[in-house]
Amino acid sequence: MLTQIRRVGFLSGLVVLMMGWPTWAKETAPAPKSPVSATQPAEAEVSTPRVGWIDLTGPIPDAPPGLAWVTEADADPSLRHLTRQIRRIADDKKYAGLVICLDEPELELSQIDELTEAISHVRHAGKKVVFFAEQYDLRSYLLACAGDRILLLPKGQIELAGLSMEEIYLTGLLEKLGVKADFIQVGKYKGAAEPLTRVGPSAEWSENIDRVLDDLYQNIVSRISTGRGMTADEVEKAFADCWTMSDEQYVERKLVDALSEHTLTDETEKIFGAAFVWEDMLEASAPAQTAGNPFALLQLLMQENKVKTKRATIAVINASGPISSGDSVRSEGAGLLGSESIGSRTLEQTFDEAAADPNIKGIVLRINSPGGSALASEVIWQAMRAAADEKPVWVSVGPMAASGGYYLACAGEKIYVGPDSLIGSIGVVGGKITLGGLYEKIGLSVHRRSRGPMGDMFNSVEPFTPAQIKSLESAFRRTYDQFVQRVKAGRGNRVKNMDDVAQGRVFTGRQAVTNGLADRVGGIDTAVRDMAKELNLRPGTYDVVNLPAPMSLSEYLEQFLGGMAMASAPPDQAAVLALAQQLLGTQRWSAIRASMSGMMLMGDEHVLTLMPCVIVVK
Repeated sequence: MLTQIRRVGFLSGLVVLMMGWPTWAKETAPAPKSPVSATQPAEAEVSTPRVGWIDLTGPIPDAPPGLAWVTEADADPSLRHLTRQIRRIADDKKYAGLVICLDEPELELSQIDELTEAISHVRHAGKKVVFFAEQYDLRSYLLACAGDRILLLPKGQIELAGLSMEEIYLTGLLEKLGVKADFIQVGKYKGAAEPLTRVGPSAEWSENIDRVLDDLYQNIVSRISTGRGMTADEVEKAFADCWTMSDEQYVERKLVDALSEHTLTDETEKIFGAAFVWEDMLEASAPAQTAGNPFALLQLLMQENKVKTKRATIAVINASGPISSGDSVRSEGAGLLGSESIGSRTLEQTFDEAAADPNIKGIVLRINSPGGSALASEVIWQAMRAAADEKPVWVSVGPMAASGGYYLACAGEKIYVGPDSLIGSIGVVGGKITLGGLYEKIGLSVHRRSRGPMGDMFNSVEPFTPAQIKSLESAFRRTYDQFVQRVKAGRGNRVKNMDDVAQGRVFTGRQAVTNGLADRVGGIDTAVRDMAKELNLRPGTYDVVNLPAPMSLSEYLEQFLGGMAMASAPPDQAAVLALAQQLLGTQRWSAIRASMSGMMLMGDEHVLTLMPCVIVVK
């Protein structure tokens, strides 16, 4: 999630803006613990080689800031910004290489995939990539294995371990509370309702998730093995022993190449020579020209923001979160759970506008979604296919395109995935949670009234009747068949046998390429470059724009005020959510809240295509 202007702080700043205009100055980031400093010559000789320096810390947003008045220089750099900067090292002859400092970055596996892809571009250009950290966890170490050398601070730590997964089943708790989950699912591997209806996994779900974990673990071991020149047995032995190793033993066991202080002087001189100039690859851009004019800037903040194209352009449409009807919710204006969502109305309008713009020659949908509303997924699918009648529409998958997320993905002509992306979950689940037993326990009486057939179907007191179950099964089966038909229409003969990939099965990106659910392992940069080649657009002759356009101040305030009821949750609820985030950690919480938000759609949407779990690699 990108660094946000916090609501309280932003509103306070707005009061200052109205009462008296201060000097508009950009907040200066703290000086990195790196050799990039004022000690460098003001102007280096053109012939002097340069070495890039990048600091990675905290979460990396997938897309640029969604606020019109916040530039990428003011917020955290996005994943695409980072990969472009890394590729610049490879393409520009003045650079000898790159040093990446890892200061507890919070990386998704799919982000590691895309950064690794960019780093390999640098290494293929014959330039060195060096990693440095005070400590490495599994995710940061996986990224470091993409480089030529791994450096560690003396007395630093490496914490590696295999994968584990905990699945929580709530049926026993619900029974104690007098609550019953009454769900129907189509697809024997779907498993979305199992945490609420069973005390343990079904054989089908175990087969499903074990296949995914096996491939994820194999890929992790393979990356370390390839990057460090170790056998698979040596990697697994390192998982077992690294918790008791000293820093010197890390070097002996080939987990790191050398121990180095923060200045890196000795090591970098060995690699790049004594004469080179450091260059910060993420330097802030110059302030906007409106900075000295408060009225011009205020007008800029309030006016509706539109993306304007001037020449051949490829549009990247960013879609993240559970899928629902209506408008999307950006991370900057998210409600109680702090989760983004994909709104069918927003995506439909965005695809329509991109299709109508003559300068936009192609569209790439960048998606990260566990699914959600079946109807909203269909609405977006139709909008994508309508746009595809005008120009190419491809798909790039981030951490996941599962269930309804894959419903959208299969509308693209080509699907690019990360090797560890979660793909598939072609299935349908729906139902309700009945509270009759809870009402009895707390002495609450409910008097029900209804008119007409099925009017009382979704009452909160009793489970579905056999007749209602029969009707729902028919409706869900129709939605499932429609899902399968959409996949067949999009993937054609690339999927050899639908029975092998449907019924709720989940796959990694690598597996999805093998079975035909995806076309190629590659990140968003690869998808954009490949589309440009297909459109005969040479580098430097086209632009890339991000859609939807960033929110203007008025749009932000509208979304913010619209979410005030949720944002001002009762203190006990807010405390529970804050405690959950602290206990789970930022990365787990950010993955789980999207799934929670998806399940909360059940109140409005009775038929969901939703991924039943999240997988977090620590």
